[in-house]
Amino acid sequence: AGMVSVVDTALAAIPEGYGGVKPDALNTMLFEEPDVILIDVRTEEELVSNGVIEGENWQFIALESFIDQKAEWPADTDAKIVVYCGSGHRSTIAMSILYAYGYTDVYSLSTGFGGWVDAGYPVVDYVAP
Repeated sequence: AGMVSVVDTALAAIPEGYGGVKPDALNTMLFEEPDVILIDVRTEEELVSNGVIEGENWQFIALESFIDQKAEWPADTDAKIVVYCGSGHRSTIAMSILYAYGYTDVYSLSTGFGGWVDAGYPVVDYVAP
């Protein structure tokens, strides 16, 4: 939990709107740039219960084990990445971690999965690998 408190402190210093992307912008991005990498940082239970946002390069890395699963992060630190969670808090933490490790083009879905659904965008069932 020490890491989380450190990151929470760092998050407090991030200006409002920094790195945030709204559902409309993400929907356009997925259409215009299909190679964008979507990283879902919710728990597997949330994925099973609620479904996921469909993307050609979708991956699941739960925030709880985000650093431990560093080997699963995109190899290209300049790749465009959008991280999302349920409400936008955990994805902002994950985005900050990626920035700290040298990734340059990372965004967080500011409203989270809930905002995506509220905006009327489609979700697909999560299929465990």
